[in-house]
Amino acid sequence: MMIYRTIQKSDNPYLAELVRSNLKQHGLDIPGTAYFDLNLEHLYEYYTENPEKRNYFVAEDETGKVVGGCGIDEFAGADGYGELQKLYVDPDYQRQGIARALVGMVEEEAARLGYKVLYLETHSNLQAALHLYQAMGFELVERPAFAVHATMDNFMVKAVLDR
Repeated sequence: MMIYRTIQKSDNPYLAELVRSNLKQHGLDIPGTAYFDLNLEHLYEYYTENPEKRNYFVAEDETGKVVGGCGIDEFAGADGYGELQKLYVDPDYQRQGIARALVGMVEEEAARLGYKVLYLETHSNLQAALHLYQAMGFELVERPAFAVHATMDNFMVKAVLDR
C-alpha cells in the first residue's frame, strides 16, 4: 500500500538519489538535465519556500521508503503555466500506478494554484514517461524558446481542468 503526501525535509537525500539514479539508468546523467539542478539536494526547502506557486508530492511504501515523487512550480516562461517537475519512481516500484497517481496529484494542485496549463520537459530516452504523459492527455509541442533543460527533446502541455 502506497502513502502519498507532501514533501518533508527528511526526504531530501532520498529524492536526490532517486532522481540521479533514474537519470543515470537512462544515460541522462549529463549537463542540461535535472541531474545537475542546483536545488536537487534541497527539494524540501525549494518547494516549501513559495507554497502559493509550488509543491512536491512523495510516494512511500508501507515501510516508509520513499519510492517516488513529482512536483509543480510556476513556469516563468509563460503566463498561467505551471511546470510538472521531477517525476521519478524507483524502478522496483514502476508499473504500479504510482507515477499516474503523482501526476494526478500535481494536476489537482495546478488547479488549486490557479494554473491554466501544465507544461513539462522530458527526453526521448524516457519512453515509459512519454507514454504515461500521452495517456494522461499531455500533447507534444514544439520546443519553446523558454525551455529550461537544454538536453530535453520533448515538450508537452495539458490544459488544467477545474476540479
